[in-house]
Amino acid sequence: MRALLLACVLAVGCSFNPSGQLGPDGGDVDASTSDPDAGEAVVEDIHHVPAAEERLGVVDVTIANDLVLDTTDLAVTSGEPAGITLVAVPQDGGGPELAVLRVRDLVIVPGVVLRASGSRPLVILARSVRIDGVIDVSGRGAQRGAGGSPANNGGGPGAAGQRNGAFYDSGGGGGGFGTSGGPGGNQIGSGDGNGGIVYGGALLSTLDGGSGGGGASGGGCAEPDGGGGGGALQIYAAVAIVLPGSGGINAGGGGGGGGQACPAQYTAGRGGGSGGAIYLQSPAIDRAGALTANGGGGGGGAGGLAANGTNGGDGKLTGERAAGGLRGAGLYGSDGGYGATAEPAGAGGSNVDASANGGGGGGGVGRIVIRTRQARGEGLTSPVALTMPY
Repeated sequence: MRALLLACVLAVGCSFNPSGQLGPDGGDVDASTSDPDAGEAVVEDIHHVPAAEERLGVVDVTIANDLVLDTTDLAVTSGEPAGITLVAVPQDGGGPELAVLRVRDLVIVPGVVLRASGSRPLVILARSVRIDGVIDVSGRGAQRGAGGSPANNGGGPGAAGQRNGAFYDSGGGGGGFGTSGGPGGNQIGSGDGNGGIVYGGALLSTLDGGSGGGGASGGGCAEPDGGGGGGALQIYAAVAIVLPGSGGINAGGGGGGGGQACPAQYTAGRGGGSGGAIYLQSPAIDRAGALTANGGGGGGGAGGLAANGTNGGDGKLTGERAAGGLRGAGLYGSDGGYGATAEPAGAGGSNVDASANGGGGGGGVGRIVIRTRQARGEGLTSPVALTMPY
């Protein structure tokens, strides 16, 4: 029976009769003691989730159109499929509060994006999960992903650049997490635009997102922010997680803002946010799609009057580095640094000369953990995933 059900999930993500369904250890989910309205209890530890909250949903959900979730307000802000309800749950052992989505069998169809941002990491508890589309908890510019930190915040935020004159400010540092962020260009003093530090552990004992990039002194200009940190996503499935080649999960950092030009003031670029966290837990994981938690690119420095720098790129759902923003035309700008991928670490902002506004540093990578007994497929992971048994 177990082999038949697992083959069905891996092949087509089909729906199951909940009676006699499989538990994560090959036994049964404890349906006999479950409240149908509360969801079916499970018989093993779901990491990061308190024991009292370890239960699955009772409604099968197919996401056939783009859906946007806000983990701060626990709300669906765009799209309305039945069965989507977020609840706040304290994290087992400490750490940020979680936004938990309980379903029975979850399917995301090809070409569809489930997007989540906000203050809480997103945790999906299900019997089976099939992702033919994309789950996106990445930072986008200054917007943090779900559970990521905003600019200048987090466990390893990039340091702000300093105002050193009208034409030679230093860029903000990139956020750190799994690797350190890159420093901003044209550093002058100690701590000026430093990249953010590495923090947390490789096992993700605490589910937390990435850190924001550092800002820079505006000098009276209206300035954008550093990049938001990539979010944190955990998926637990009692039977299997399937991620075909068309599917992917992106927890990349946001790109830092470009420097601005205003009368007699040309400012530096902002740092990119670091990648966030992806944590998969299931007895069987079949994966050809991509898992990425890459850093965002740093913004480019302004080059002269009416010559703004461009924003750094957001972390990609590929192995390619997010591009640093370009310097503005003129004599006084510097390009931003690339965001980090599996290799190399986050690049620092470039520096044209000692009298140029520095570019922002690129964000460091996040962390990816895969906990399973049966791993199939070798899709892209950036950074390299830590794969281990329960």
